[in-house]
Amino acid sequence: MKSTNGRNNILRSARDTFAAKGFDGASIRDIAQAAGLSLSALYYYFPSKQEALYELVHTAYTWYSEHSRAVIAEVGDDPTEQLTVAVRYLSRYRMENVSVSTVLLRDTERLTGDNATRVKELQREARDIMGDIVQSGINAGTFDVDSAQLVTRAIHSICNSLSLWYRPTGDLTPDVIERDFTQYSLRILGLDPSTEELDRLMALPINQAGMLDFISDDAQH
Repeated sequence: MKSTNGRNNILRSARDTFAAKGFDGASIRDIAQAAGLSLSALYYYFPSKQEALYELVHTAYTWYSEHSRAVIAEVGDDPTEQLTVAVRYLSRYRMENVSVSTVLLRDTERLTGDNATRVKELQREARDIMGDIVQSGINAGTFDVDSAQLVTRAIHSICNSLSLWYRPTGDLTPDVIERDFTQYSLRILGLDPSTEELDRLMALPINQAGMLDFISDDAQH
């Protein structure tokens, strides 16, 4: 029987290896060495680096969608509040999972066959979490934009960029980034909240952790 700890160790090693070398530059031997395993032991869990990438990406998207929906459900039906916590959560997720996010945004396209098909569906589901909120706000007359799809992609692009440049040792704190990205997103939607209103929105609870549990950047520390 395959152990959960063994699988998680390999996923962390795959995350670190792919983040550092990229899918094309990494080898299954690199992952095995990072995990402290022989090749035969690694093959017991994943027969190829393609399968290791798929499992990492599948786990990350599934985890994000589940926890993002839980965060949004805590604030009720107001589209502005839902959008706020969705943006804050996505920003936090990117900042607290830089390595995983790097792999997701850069290497997912290296998946092939059924793996690629399944992951594209997971990507669509994750994107639709924000997209459904935007469309709901448009329908309610809260958001003054024409295309929910384009706006959703714009907001995701802003948040996804964090994996390219954010580092915990930088000058900008997560709280500042989270607040500014929320304000940018609301402005894209035609809203310009006052300082007091933005304070209220930033005080909305996000009780789910942003970390990807056993494959988060800090899971080993």
